[in-house]
Amino acid sequence: MKILTKKNIIIGGAAVCVLLIIAGIAFCGGEKKQVNIWYVEEGLEDAWARILREAGPPERFAEIRVWDGEEIPSGPGILIATKPWKTAERVAVYPRLSWDLEYQGAIVLALDPWMVFRKHIYPVLTSGRVLSEAGGSGLLLLPGRDPEAVLAWTSRFIQEEPGKFPPGDEIWREWEYFHLFNGERFAFGSRGYDWQTVLFRLMGNEPAWLYAPLSAIRRYRDPQKAILEATAFPELKPSNQYSLLAKLLWALPTGSEKAQEQFADTIAWLKNPDTQTIIADTIEWIPADPYGRPYDPVSLTSHRIWLTAPWVYTLF
Repeated sequence: MKILTKKNIIIGGAAVCVLLIIAGIAFCGGEKKQVNIWYVEEGLEDAWARILREAGPPERFAEIRVWDGEEIPSGPGILIATKPWKTAERVAVYPRLSWDLEYQGAIVLALDPWMVFRKHIYPVLTSGRVLSEAGGSGLLLLPGRDPEAVLAWTSRFIQEEPGKFPPGDEIWREWEYFHLFNGERFAFGSRGYDWQTVLFRLMGNEPAWLYAPLSAIRRYRDPQKAILEATAFPELKPSNQYSLLAKLLWALPTGSEKAQEQFADTIAWLKNPDTQTIIADTIEWIPADPYGRPYDPVSLTSHRIWLTAPWVYTLF
């Protein structure tokens, strides 16, 4: 029979205390609260911080972390980006996006659609006027110094039918460098125009059309822009459908499925039309949700065209 001495009792008590401390640490570690992160595309972090302050999400995320555009984050959180998926293609096409409002697990929050702008007193742009290399009445404007605008116009000429584009880069390069500025389709000097020049000419006394992102008009400070109207780009081949070019803002949940369950309320908040209205107004786009509130008349027209577009595509 083992005799318990005072020394043995002290040693045994100390060992028990150590075991209790270790067990307590393990227990607390197992109950550690999940840390959620806003992963935000570089360049959007300040705007997203303003959106969070104004719209007030239901759950507090730990921080805003700038995303470098490479791998999708593995940790629990939500990625806010215009290009959440890497691709080698120049164009990505999303059928029925305005109906579904989601794609591959990502929620579309807002968009910057390319529209044809003109003064309301002038006729709409027709496909015949676009296709004619000989030009015609009115000014077809293009800021040729902006690669994004050149690419937007190129996409219109090489689109085989709404939502269908040829594979490879060759035809894109041919149109960008050799075919686009052939003849007198665009206003004289368009190859050297910038956005300031085309906006100035759009507001002049001649009939004129400008294919541009909605944000370019929203940022334009001329008070006379209230007389502008927005229309969809005319399809160049006969079709009972049409496509819409737009830059898209996505919210992509990250982390495991179990982790994502913990910010379900924030996902619902992102889908809310009031939240999307604040997002769109902050970055001067339009909300994706059909019940979001467009900012002004040209935004309202753009929103209606988005909601009825069978095909939406974006360029990279």
